Amino acid sequence: MATNDPTMQQTLLSAMQSGDITADQPSSFQLDIDFVIDSSAPTPGHLTLKWAAKDRWWREVTVGDFRQTEVRNGPWRYIARNLSFTPIRIGNLFDLLGFDQITEEWVATKERHRVDHGIEVNCIQAKSAISSGQSARLPTISHELCISSASNDIVSDESQQGLELRVKKYDDYGSFLAHRYPHRSRLLINGRTVITAQVASLKEVSFDKSQFTPPPGAIDRRDCDGIRPPSAIKTPAVSFPSSARAIGGGDIAVAMTVLSDGTVSDIRLMGSSGIPLDAATIKTLKSYRFKPAMCGTEPVTFDVTIDLSFTLR
Repeated sequence: MATNDPTMQQTLLSAMQSGDITADQPSSFQLDIDFVIDSSAPTPGHLTLKWAAKDRWWREVTVGDFRQTEVRNGPWRYIARNLSFTPIRIGNLFDLLGFDQITEEWVATKERHRVDHGIEVNCIQAKSAISSGQSARLPTISHELCISSASNDIVSDESQQGLELRVKKYDDYGSFLAHRYPHRSRLLINGRTVITAQVASLKEVSFDKSQFTPPPGAIDRRDCDGIRPPSAIKTPAVSFPSSARAIGGGDIAVAMTVLSDGTVSDIRLMGSSGIPLDAATIKTLKSYRFKPAMCGTEPVTFDVTIDLSFTLR
């Protein structure tokens, strides 16, 4: 149910916007972040962002053997990486840090006050029709955003996404130009910390235009502020062969490209639950159809990742 309290709604929107360190910055800057992704074993990584404007920046992330470099130059984003897809935890990292935010229709529904680890916080419950990050589906995502009553800093953002309870936690805030930012950020999924990020350096820097030249071999994607991701309109269930039933169930992470006509291409399984499942999943995904991503009124090509959960009986 939508709120009738415009003050609560504005508090919610202001808090969400404050999670983006590039918002309303008057000067160019460089941000360096050290992070650890904990999957089968903790793996350290590093991210560098060179930001000149909303439509002009350079970003590189490395973790383990993976490296991805991105350049936004005007209405285009250029992506070069040494895998055929961006690992799902890298997408989670960008979301944790407030990067690549998409237009979301946040509606505040309830407000409550509580004490969280000795800090008085104002928690606003909200619903969104668009999930965070680059998700292909459009479920109703419920959030609870908690803001420090003393500093108005975001303390946590909790959301239920399918079977996953995701909690983003932020602390140790500092000030930089027109923005306050957390030195430390964490992502917990179902109570387990999967990403910890720490600001290593943040400083004003001037960049030469050549810094934003597309990297060799990069793919290009039309980009814009407020881009709306694809929404699924036809998602038939996967028909698994009888030979797969012994597996029982599980999850498959999938990367694919949604073209401007709503069809899909470049389907890539980011993990495997068994050969019979792989073939059946790819066959079904080829028949998926979407309302394409939109830059204003223009349909554009968009890369997505989705998690497919299945149970075989």
